[in-house]
Amino acid sequence: MLRIALLFLALLALPLKAATVTNLYQAQVALPDTDRQSEQVARKQALEQVLIKVSGQSNIVENEVVAKALGSSNQYVSQFSYANRDGQRTLLLTFDRSRIRTLLTQANSTFWSEQRPSVLVWLVEDANRSRNIIWDQSNNDLAKLIQTEGDRRGVPVMMPIGDFEDVTAISTPDIWGGFVQPIATASQRYQPQAVLVVRARKQDGEQVALNWQLYSGNVEQLARNQVTPSEGRNSGETVTTVGQMVDSMADILGAKYAVPLGGDASGQLAVVVENIQSSQDFFTLERLITNLTSVAAVNAYRIQGDRVEFTVQLLSTEDVFQRELSQDSRLSAVTAPLGETLESAPQPEGLIRATDASQPASPEADSPADVDVSGTEQLGSDIETKPAKQATVFSWSTTGSSAVAL
Repeated sequence: MLRIALLFLALLALPLKAATVTNLYQAQVALPDTDRQSEQVARKQALEQVLIKVSGQSNIVENEVVAKALGSSNQYVSQFSYANRDGQRTLLLTFDRSRIRTLLTQANSTFWSEQRPSVLVWLVEDANRSRNIIWDQSNNDLAKLIQTEGDRRGVPVMMPIGDFEDVTAISTPDIWGGFVQPIATASQRYQPQAVLVVRARKQDGEQVALNWQLYSGNVEQLARNQVTPSEGRNSGETVTTVGQMVDSMADILGAKYAVPLGGDASGQLAVVVENIQSSQDFFTLERLITNLTSVAAVNAYRIQGDRVEFTVQLLSTEDVFQRELSQDSRLSAVTAPLGETLESAPQPEGLIRATDASQPASPEADSPADVDVSGTEQLGSDIETKPAKQATVFSWSTTGSSAVAL
């Protein structure tokens, strides 16, 4: 019972996660005709959409390996069906995730996992000399289009709800003027991993001009003016213009969070973390490392006092792993070398386990009912090899923010 209680408390202490995108390997494309050639074109378009979503790169189709693979898209399809969308016959395709991953590896491309930063969009629309903040329930066409395009790129997009707390925290001039402090204050309640500020001017017909800023740090960093925004301008036909803005936003986030493939997958590191004070700290830290996109598997190798040494099997390069790990403000690098060598020490039953991160976690994996440590590997038992290379030593703090732990 004590072990179950410790696990339950540890799960409650887990950091806020980025949103989980569930449709990365699915695409629905228009099917204008019923002939075979039209269907082959639709399958190619669907594969392009999935590769863009999974790689985080809008220009992935320019890769020579990917361009060649698009000519034989059928081999990547795992399931398909026919459907209708807005009265248009469509082809709904699901692609095999392992084959997509292999293709991106062969192309030396990048991979962006299902765990993705949620983006809060502050949108002000200037129409007929009237400027208004667009809230989630406003049924605004521009806002719906931004959300649709975000879904196309696999980026979770949310609009502020516009209740009393929102309208008293921020005003139209705050957003239109790009004033960081009120934007950060009003965004705090939503805990996004990125904030997109959009100023939209409606023009003649179906034309729009967009001026936007993307803050890709957490809200605490934004409030301290520690985030330099990426900026852009797009204008033209509304659907195309919004698509261009969202593509730019997704490419920026993909460059930050997607990991390069084709690195030394056999590489192992010993990662040492100090100041682990409780089982809650341990489980939270282990889950954090496991969820990193660059990590294939994690095993707690040694514990001594408040120090834990993990064996980390990498899917990508050491630099990418170090970058991902350092994005969580609860971890700070220790520049001084360790004063002593870590030695094996007996631990409470069920505390240490090896975790395989090479396969995506199921949505139910975080529930207490699915956690069973009765058969897990104990510290120091049957661990074959110790990694020859030690990464940076980190210190753990529970007072830091976890908003960027992706």
